Amino acid sequence: MIRLLALVATGFLGLVLFGAGCSATPDTPEARDNLVADAEAAIGTFRDMDPRTNTFFDNAYAYVVFPKITKGGAGIAGAYGRGVAFRDGMMTGYADVTQGTLGAQLGGMSWSEVLFFENRWAFDKFRSNQFAASANASWAGPKEGGTNTLNYSDGVMIFTMDTRGFAVTAAVGGQQYQYEAGR
Repeated sequence: MIRLLALVATGFLGLVLFGAGCSATPDTPEARDNLVADAEAAIGTFRDMDPRTNTFFDNAYAYVVFPKITKGGAGIAGAYGRGVAFRDGMMTGYADVTQGTLGAQLGGMSWSEVLFFENRWAFDKFRSNQFAASANASWAGPKEGGTNTLNYSDGVMIFTMDTRGFAVTAAVGGQQYQYEAGR
């Protein structure tokens, strides 16, 4: 049992260190341009695949688009992705997300994610790197398989879609986000 706990602690420490060592901002101007283009394409996909997102894109105080988050693991899994923050339709900065989960899980997958912020307070909390998604966050998937009622929870709505890959999961964990102002 002690070995198992040590293994779990080591795995989560590795995920935390991996996430802390990465910058939310891509290194080169070309990579930054590509990330913005991918985020804008993801916005179009979200709008096309589920028209319910139109209200959020049009009325949210701000939003952050992660065009691709990739997850993989067995027992202990980690995920990482980079995204772009928008306010009034204009890019304001970059963000990244690190996720760690522990439980019965095997495989890998990727998805797109948008965080909608209802008000300045919620977005400021995100920009000051004090936001982490947990089990009580409000999540939705594509219209066909997601919830019918979309509401903010503590000023945030998280919308995911376009899941690809294979994963079997019964796990607990959370997502940690980092924001950096655009350059």
